[in-house]
Amino acid sequence: MRKTLVVYALSTLVISAACDLAYANSFAVPTGVAALSEAGAVVADGQAVSDYSYNPAGMAFFSGNRAAIELVAQRPSYNYANGSTDIGAETNTSILADLYYTHRFDSMPLALGIGITSPYILRDSWAPNALYEGSPYLQNQLRIIDINPSIAYLLLPDLSVAVGLDYYQSIGGKFGTLSADGSGVGGRIGLLYSTEGYNFGLSYISPASLSAGAGKIELPGRLQAGFRYRWTPSFATELDVDWTNWANAKLPYYGNLGWKSALGYHVGLSYHLNQDLEIRGGIAHTDSPAGANAVQLAVPATASNSASFGLGIGLGPWHYDIGASYALSGSAGGAPFPLPDAGTVPSGSYKASAFTLGLALARNF
Repeated sequence: MRKTLVVYALSTLVISAACDLAYANSFAVPTGVAALSEAGAVVADGQAVSDYSYNPAGMAFFSGNRAAIELVAQRPSYNYANGSTDIGAETNTSILADLYYTHRFDSMPLALGIGITSPYILRDSWAPNALYEGSPYLQNQLRIIDINPSIAYLLLPDLSVAVGLDYYQSIGGKFGTLSADGSGVGGRIGLLYSTEGYNFGLSYISPASLSAGAGKIELPGRLQAGFRYRWTPSFATELDVDWTNWANAKLPYYGNLGWKSALGYHVGLSYHLNQDLEIRGGIAHTDSPAGANAVQLAVPATASNSASFGLGIGLGPWHYDIGASYALSGSAGGAPFPLPDAGTVPSGSYKASAFTLGLALARNF
């Protein structure tokens, strides 16, 4: 009976990935290929070293050293419609590299780790005269690097807590006529309770403010909670809920984006066909953070539905992961926006989609 349920669940996710078609509703991008494969539902996991970026408390449960290098490629698509106007922004594929390393001490229940990731990315532009006659060339470009050292401690054999520092650096930032390179600091805390049958995870990433050229970049705070249940030694599912406070989100040139806090719901699963091959999948829904006066020109803030799929392959001390996700948004309105150096972009309806592919190489030693 359990094998039938496993096959049915896997089949449902594969069909969903083909037919239903998160990360299309903001400038956040996934970090970690295992997380990408399970639609972000890994805050209560920790099996993959890259789950560190979702909850660093997990590293205390794994002895020795673990390291990974991961590549994530994302191609978004944005659309604006207003009456007879229906246009798309020019977008580019972004290829991002993430690095992870964790070490658990043999002599004490203590672990140290570091992640170097790119959790926020933007590369889009609206051509001249695209939004209205006489409009200037609107170019938005941003990549934020997060250097995140953390420490985790086992309070009990099945309970770990972690604290970490986030140092953010924006690189090559450009919004309208303004450059946007700068830095800022945030922090995070994590908790993971792990038993033979189930896990519970909790993670909080603080907001951060980056001084960037002539403006400010305000990054949101994020609270995540997850419950992972192992139906059999081979099959596990996880439900995560996250709250992201976009209310203070700000970008140079655009100022406050007029967004609001939003909830996200993520369901992931993993099934080990054998000790060396794991199948993963997931679906997610994220509410729209667009408020009544939302600024949508830099990146549309819309509700989003996504489906993911991936594989984990173990070969001795080496582990390989591949994952893919497609996210499709609904429509969200955008308020009129007065350009600082020209006229006003009329209100309109915005849509977004994104395809993301990830590859990872990890090793335990």
